[in-house]
Amino acid sequence: MSLRLKVLMSAYACEPGKGSEPEVGWQWALQMARFHDVTVLTRENNRPAIEQGLAALRGKQPLPEFVYHEESSFRLGIKQRLQAVKLYYLLWQRSAREVVARLHAERRFDLFHHVTFAGVRYPAAIWGHGAACVWGPIGGIESVPLALLPWTHPGSLFKEIGRNAHNLLQSAFFQVLPKRARASTMTLVSTAEMGRTFAALGFETRLMPTIGLNTQTLAWRPRVAHDGPLRLLFVGNIITLKGVDLAIRALKASGTNATFTLVGDGDYLPAMRRLTEKLGLGDRVNFVGRLPRPEVLRLYSEFDVFMFPSLHDTGGYAVIEAMFNALPVICLDCGGPAVAVQAGCGVKVQPSRPASVIAGLAAAIKTYAQDRELTREHGQAARESILRNYDWEKKGEQMNEVYKKAAAAAEKPERSSVKKAYTGIGGATHVLNRMVSFKGMAMMVSVLILVGALGFFSMSHLKHIADQIVKDTLPGLSFAGEANAYLADANRTLLFVVTKDPERRAQIHEEIDAISRRTTSFLEAYSKQTFSDEDRTNFAALLQERASYIKIRNQTLELAVAGKEEEALSQFSQSMLPAHVRVKTAGDKLFSYNIRQGEARGRAIMTACTITQVAVAVIVIFIFILGFFIGLFR
Repeated sequence: MSLRLKVLMSAYACEPGKGSEPEVGWQWALQMARFHDVTVLTRENNRPAIEQGLAALRGKQPLPEFVYHEESSFRLGIKQRLQAVKLYYLLWQRSAREVVARLHAERRFDLFHHVTFAGVRYPAAIWGHGAACVWGPIGGIESVPLALLPWTHPGSLFKEIGRNAHNLLQSAFFQVLPKRARASTMTLVSTAEMGRTFAALGFETRLMPTIGLNTQTLAWRPRVAHDGPLRLLFVGNIITLKGVDLAIRALKASGTNATFTLVGDGDYLPAMRRLTEKLGLGDRVNFVGRLPRPEVLRLYSEFDVFMFPSLHDTGGYAVIEAMFNALPVICLDCGGPAVAVQAGCGVKVQPSRPASVIAGLAAAIKTYAQDRELTREHGQAARESILRNYDWEKKGEQMNEVYKKAAAAAEKPERSSVKKAYTGIGGATHVLNRMVSFKGMAMMVSVLILVGALGFFSMSHLKHIADQIVKDTLPGLSFAGEANAYLADANRTLLFVVTKDPERRAQIHEEIDAISRRTTSFLEAYSKQTFSDEDRTNFAALLQERASYIKIRNQTLELAVAGKEEEALSQFSQSMLPAHVRVKTAGDKLFSYNIRQGEARGRAIMTACTITQVAVAVIVIFIFILGFFIGLFR
């Protein structure tokens, strides 16, 4: 076997200077070209940036050769107009398989390597060509725990529930992961969760983060020690999966005077601004928006700790950039950040119940705020870890060892038959057969179960709201209305004072007592239907005003009985009438509260119905689309 292998690398995303997956594709291509003759299959769209990058490096190191492939202009137009990136990617991989086969027939590659997209969900064009295959590093199986799902953000909630369900299906023994793992000579994983998934299916993998840094050329400035409040930094999209709400709540719970700066933008930003104001943190939390990467890189040295409680990040470029700049990291013990933040480089909090996560994050903030020497030590350890584990040149050396082992393993006879057993992407002649495959039926049943669960929980929610209306709102309106109608009948008191006939007075007094008793019974019934603090407060105020009114009314009646009609009239006008107004005002407030509650619960029912209708419609559409893709991709 030649020391320099002929390698075909599949890197759909491959573009210098763009960050994220395009940077991953570009860097792996450059690194492996140091050791082997590398041909990279990528998109035509990436050509201008790639050619410019190659021109800048020509003569300085061995360079890969690039082969560009693109779908038809029609399909490309659909992708651009509908932002259908994943659909286009699947179609690209399907047609790229033919390009790989043609190139392999011409050049006879020793090894194929799929680099980007680095997600476990997608097929790759490299399988089934009869040569060694390296798959990854890949990730994406990381799921959000049930308790940490974004329940208050419906759009994100449905997305995360769908993702979790898809992850469960992906990791099933009858799904495609076992086929893809068997078709790969070596499978590299970027997260511990991904490794555990393959282990449960009986496959060995190697943990290797897919991201890295050019540490020799990346500028950094040592942080300057200070005595002021601990300065926390977050960099990334402000969306639900980043756990920004947990970080802000943890800042409040920490009991420190630490400050928190968030660099980024996203659909969760308005909600996070409201949360900040609600918690009274407006002077300690600063949202600066999205910044160019050079500005972000300069910003790290101005902070003490990097806060990144993401719920399922496979990589996390901002994390390793912060660590390179000697910032310890507070994160959740999941995904790519959990791999990067090794012992002594920060604090990792177990993703469990929100209260436990917030308490763990708050404790970490408090620890660093109180022990600045520990902050410095963890920051220095973080930088050394990045230099040791995430430098691209060192990662290239590690991947070179993988290439050698994969090529050697492929020479064994028992491996060759396995490589040809699975291609990952099927032909159009088998579409109908695959649409009724076991996998397709399993997927369909899973989605139908999801629809049923959605309907069940939706009906449970509607039943709960209806129960509140029946047990609280309707009785509350009834009792408050009755009590309000009979409260403080001042007219009868005035009639008692001006009436001279003893028998008529006795009759009026009996009417006053009867009304008072009836009002008391309604108020006692209402007291059993108070379920909120506002309701209890309003009710207590009404009882207080009514007690004061009854005392003044009884005094007025006693004056009239004693023959002191003038004094009774004076007290009626000066004391009893104002008391009557206060009682009526308190009663009106109670009644108004129940009206508002009824309206709010009515709106909640309409909202739940609307969400259920939309969700069911989306899921039905999803079923049809899913059936289509099951027919195209195995």
